[in-house]
Amino acid sequence: MFNNSISIPPAFRLRKLSNALGAILLVLLGTASWAQNACDQSILIPDAEKRYATGNFDELLQSLRPCIENGFNEDGKVQAYKILVKTYLAMDSLEQARIATQKILDINPVFEPDFSASDQFKALVQDMKDLQEKIMEITSVSKKAENLLQVPATVMVITEKDIRQRGYHSLEQMLHDLPGFDIAKGNGPGYAYFYQRGYRSISNDRILLLIDGVEENDLVSNNIPISRQYPVSDIERVEVIYGPASTLYGANAFSGVINVITKSYKASTGTNNKLGFAGQARTGTWNTSSVDGILTGKTKDVAVSVIGRYFQSDEMNLARRYATWNYDPRTPDQYAGLLSMEGTDASGNFLAQKYLTSSGLLQKYPGSNLFAIDYANNGQASAIRLTPEGQQKAAELDNAGVFAGTVTGEPVGYDNFSQDWFVRVKVEFKELTLSAYSWKTNEGATPWYTNRSRLVAPDRSRWVTANNAFSSVYTKSFSEKFQVLNITSFKIHEINGNTNLASYSGYYNTRYSLLDLANGRMPTTTTQYSYRYSNQLRNELRFFLTPSAKIDISGGLEIRASYIQGDYIRSNLPFPDETGYLLDSVAGGNNYRSYDLGLYSQLTYRPSSYLKLVAGLRLDDNRIRNLGGYGSVINPRLAAILIRGKFIFKGIYATAFKDASNLQKYGTAPDRRLNNPTLLPERVQNVEVSANLRVNKELSFSAQAYHAVYSNVIGTARVQLPDGSSTNQFQPIGRQMIWGMQGEGSYKTDRLNVWGNFTFTQPWDEETDQRISDIADFMGNVGANYQVTKKLDVNLIANYVSARKTGLGTSGSSNPITRFDPYLIFNTTVTYQNILKGISLQLTVNNLADTEYFVPGIRSADGVSFASRFPQDRRYVALGVLVDVH
Repeated sequence: MFNNSISIPPAFRLRKLSNALGAILLVLLGTASWAQNACDQSILIPDAEKRYATGNFDELLQSLRPCIENGFNEDGKVQAYKILVKTYLAMDSLEQARIATQKILDINPVFEPDFSASDQFKALVQDMKDLQEKIMEITSVSKKAENLLQVPATVMVITEKDIRQRGYHSLEQMLHDLPGFDIAKGNGPGYAYFYQRGYRSISNDRILLLIDGVEENDLVSNNIPISRQYPVSDIERVEVIYGPASTLYGANAFSGVINVITKSYKASTGTNNKLGFAGQARTGTWNTSSVDGILTGKTKDVAVSVIGRYFQSDEMNLARRYATWNYDPRTPDQYAGLLSMEGTDASGNFLAQKYLTSSGLLQKYPGSNLFAIDYANNGQASAIRLTPEGQQKAAELDNAGVFAGTVTGEPVGYDNFSQDWFVRVKVEFKELTLSAYSWKTNEGATPWYTNRSRLVAPDRSRWVTANNAFSSVYTKSFSEKFQVLNITSFKIHEINGNTNLASYSGYYNTRYSLLDLANGRMPTTTTQYSYRYSNQLRNELRFFLTPSAKIDISGGLEIRASYIQGDYIRSNLPFPDETGYLLDSVAGGNNYRSYDLGLYSQLTYRPSSYLKLVAGLRLDDNRIRNLGGYGSVINPRLAAILIRGKFIFKGIYATAFKDASNLQKYGTAPDRRLNNPTLLPERVQNVEVSANLRVNKELSFSAQAYHAVYSNVIGTARVQLPDGSSTNQFQPIGRQMIWGMQGEGSYKTDRLNVWGNFTFTQPWDEETDQRISDIADFMGNVGANYQVTKKLDVNLIANYVSARKTGLGTSGSSNPITRFDPYLIFNTTVTYQNILKGISLQLTVNNLADTEYFVPGIRSADGVSFASRFPQDRRYVALGVLVDVH
């Protein structure tokens, strides 16, 4: 056999191989050079935009598609796919548009179309996000749309779907199911008090409440007037920011922000159905009823909506179960221990002897059977107390003058009737939204106080609040990279002149003495009416700049001009704005011109697809008249967000300030007769870390830990007056350190949604070296919603709050009670949807097991003037009809 192979020397083979490789390399380099020149994104993308504008779609696709994946960076790919989406939509190639949209979301999961993008493009992006269960986007943290998990703050969101499924009747009910809120519900001047992240205050003045960008906090007190006046049918979602937020919101975004975002009716009302209505009506326990709804109409260019709500209730009758609020005629046994005197003063002198010496009681009534005296070995009176005959007479006098009598013509008796309403008109154009709303709450002040300090009768001891606001929101997109938004609002906040507190001087509240009893002095009643009026004009101009895919810059200028009342105008007659007076004369008058300027900016930098860095800064300047105000304050925010696979980690540093309210600076009260106009803002520094795990589209978890240090904390302190007496005054009384943890998790399928959250809080007053009162160590909420059938939906929620410490051994309260027991509450909602087209029925049962439980009273909660505890609502059952017709 012959071998046909030819033997080639090794050196020759190497030379041939080297030449071949060189030729291949030259070809590759030339090809790469050609590709680089042919796929230059700085040339191709502007050229594609021109071809899109002129309708040359085929040429556009031929030039752009081959280069996107291999020739463009991430920014270029996003820009190119945006052009492709617009092109495919123009060609009615919806499936291709969906594919290109998905490519954008693969590169940037939080992509948002520009303001100038078409409605079809925006809807397509949102549909793709919804289809793949992408993370919700919110606007509260940076005042622009952002991925919920990647915002530089901890945020919880309650959606319209949550509100419907869980059967929420009010904004206050929603807060119970969120982590981080200690809530005390007591009706009256503060329907509910909520302390966010362990910061106990005498009112809801450390949190900012926004309704579509307009602040709801009272202009005088900074208090959030949260009750049942807000229409729940109108809420699209509620975004709650935890921790300091002054970098964007300025003063009073101290421990958090609650942003209520209402529905956009221009988007929700279809072109075929130009009229629509959605609303609900409910009736329930304690003669409670409510109705709210939205009537919408739309043309091609404008949408008009009218929103309203009415609520009324007798509320739970506390007088039936609790002596604190019982105004029935007194019995003699209720005076046991009252008017008694025993013990010694700081110098060791008997109090009883001092009283007998100063009053001359024995000299005037030496043989009276109304009181008995104990004597010490030295012959001095060591104690004095009422006898049964004295108790009988005290009861008779109090009943004749107070408990079986009238106050300004109304019979004394428990009354806590509430009546609230809200009305709003909204007009939406393409770039401009106009809104005007008015609301009023008229509620009993009863639960705040005890029957030793206040009297109750129909239309007596009422708290009537009225708010009015007009706002305009204008948005303008100058290009894909630059947009502006302007919000203008004018607000009027009023404590209505029908607001009044009735009180009495008698024996049951020990305002009359043993000498008065012996003299047979008749108790008296009084009613004090109060009035307050303030207004504010505010304008905020925001800008949003995106110079590249890696950088976002936002900022704004905020100006406020306010005319704010200091102290209440008071009168013993109705209409105190016409008949009233001030307790003390005020230099320059009782109304204060206030001017505020806020300048802020925030930079977001994405050096890579897995890292996001945020830095923000705000300057606030305040002047009251010419010589007052807190001057200038600067607040920074720094954050780093790391995205690694299924995990998202955050590190946040933020500061905030709380401006002392006019009520704290200038207001007085019978137990607080000295104002303090020079109060400076409170400050807080907060460090926070968090982790989020999204296991899959059904299962996710998150946890946060924070450490906050509060300084210049304002509270009430006892001070000496020039006449030798003492009173309370608002002062910067200390420094607090609060650290805690919170977390949440959820599991969602098509028919089942299970969620839960927890809060662990350790609040400490560093001045007194004591725990801050009234704050629970641990709270947990668990809920489940199950779609039993296509029409039947069942929801169950459990709220657990651990024991609360208060009173002796804690800081911030003089409560005679030192511990409040833990409690576990169940709430359930059953909804039968579309029983008729667009009409559903809903049954709500709150406190399913009819559990009796209490929360600490607010303010001093001393058990004498202010109630030491509030019993919370027992079982409440309501039936509702929900309507949605479009």
